[in-house]
Amino acid sequence: MTARLLCLVVAVLLACRGASLHAEPTVAPSIGHVEVKAELPKEPPYVGEPILLRVRWSVRANVMLDRLIQPAMTNFDWQQFGLDASTNGLVDAFPTPMVERVLMVTPLKAGSLTIPPFVLHATIVTSHNERVVMDFASSPFVIEVRSHEGVGNADDRWLPAKSVKIADAWETAPGEIPFGETARRTVTIEAAGTTADRLPPPPDIRAPGVIVFPGPVDRETIVTDEGPIARAVYHWNVRPVSATRAAIPAIPIAWFDIAARKMRDASTPEREVAFLHATHKARPPLAETPGMLSAWPLAAGAASFAWTAALAHLIASSNSRRSGWGRLFKPTPTAIQDLKSAARRNDVRAFRRAVDNLSRLDRDRWRRISVDSGVESGLSFVDASLFAANATIAPALAPLARAIATAWRRSAA
Repeated sequence: MTARLLCLVVAVLLACRGASLHAEPTVAPSIGHVEVKAELPKEPPYVGEPILLRVRWSVRANVMLDRLIQPAMTNFDWQQFGLDASTNGLVDAFPTPMVERVLMVTPLKAGSLTIPPFVLHATIVTSHNERVVMDFASSPFVIEVRSHEGVGNADDRWLPAKSVKIADAWETAPGEIPFGETARRTVTIEAAGTTADRLPPPPDIRAPGVIVFPGPVDRETIVTDEGPIARAVYHWNVRPVSATRAAIPAIPIAWFDIAARKMRDASTPEREVAFLHATHKARPPLAETPGMLSAWPLAAGAASFAWTAALAHLIASSNSRRSGWGRLFKPTPTAIQDLKSAARRNDVRAFRRAVDNLSRLDRDRWRRISVDSGVESGLSFVDASLFAANATIAPALAPLARAIATAWRRSAA
């Protein structure tokens, strides 16, 4: 009987132990794992320097639903690249499916910046067909960030990147622009390892002798396996204002090489802009003249008076229709009359149209007129009021019309 009682006690103890084992949870928190890794340089990064952040998570169980909750990163700009990628890896020596998300974060200030934990919210189905909701969190990630003050020039835009390329294209050759027309200029900047919003705004191109009309700006960020590529395309219309050649300065872009950890420069070349067949010669300097009482001015004045009197007598006594002198006294062109009429109405567009019509009557003659300082500067104001952005100063059309008409008559000789 003692043996029977002992067996009964053993059976009861085993049953109680089995019930206790069955009551324990069948899912352990250690089956889930979330980690954050950053691709940092050897030395602390600078403010504005792009950093690749890789977030990996895995759950060694039957997952029904899961969602990665990203924390608020108030000290960083961030952007996700591509879709979440699934791979297989080893976790605690067990084959486990893993998911990776790639972010690019940009620190906004210097100091010890903390990336809060990423939380994986998952619904797991146990071996007893029970649904268990669990959360798995990564550890906070701290990044030491330095200020970029003192790196490069203070006036330059801060542009950290892996590489920077600049392409300069002209639809019409800058030194062979047809007279009265404009050339289309396109500058393309590509920076690897950053986003398009980090690229500089279009430079303000100014140069004596040309008028530049800025066009639209196109920006895009291209996602590649090696990281993002930022691209910005700038457009301008360039037009000379005289027959002499002008120079447009180079466009410099300073950028920080995040691999070599030093500043570099990229730029477009300086460009010479001119109308087709324009001359390289500038206006000759004024010669030093002798005093008014010297013998040479008096003799030259007397000879000039005699020549003018003889010429007037010859013209008066000749039939201008049968003489070659009549070419000097042709009727005033219609374009000159339209020019004066537009000046009286203060119609800038009609004035510019009359100038273009006059230039087409005799292009060689107009090239000689356009280099006159008064005509050249006046037309630059006219073009600026028509095409330049935020133009507020109206050109004086009446004096300019008189100067063009006078220069046209003088150029006939």
